[in-house]
Amino acid sequence: MLWACHYAAATGAELNPLHVVHDPASAPGFYRSNKEFRNEPMQTVAEDMMVSFLEEIDEEEAGLTGLKELETFTVPGLPPTRIVEVAEMLKASLIVIGSRGHTGLPHRLLGSTSERVVELSPVPVVVVKSEDYGKLGKKALKKQEKRLKKERRKLKDLLGVSKASDDGTDDG
Repeated sequence: MLWACHYAAATGAELNPLHVVHDPASAPGFYRSNKEFRNEPMQTVAEDMMVSFLEEIDEEEAGLTGLKELETFTVPGLPPTRIVEVAEMLKASLIVIGSRGHTGLPHRLLGSTSERVVELSPVPVVVVKSEDYGKLGKKALKKQEKRLKKERRKLKDLLGVSKASDDGTDDG
């Protein structure tokens, strides 16, 4: 969101924050996993969360102004297609979307909203990576470290690098 705010401020572009409420079949119409939002319509909770989010950014980023006054849009639907539809209705010249960098099975099964928006959009799309982009969970990190260690051993064997040269001593 910050990237989009700075871009809009620098170019004079209009900023239209959008949140698409994807209504899951397991809890249609309501957020039920959090006691605070029990039996609140998803649309209402999403709108309240957007207002709070923008207020938080407004407080943290002194250089940005007018975030509280922005017209925000909260609509139901499948995120990739709805984002493109709303952008077309608003005659947007650019879509800015975040990416969390999911990997592995969840990414293979669900795909990426940002990737799908890039595929569907007739206007340019800027994908902004989150701070946690590509960070792995403990299990995946351990597996990756093990794989990298094995690959390094193979590379050392291939290059003929001995253990002594790893200590900083010179083999020749």
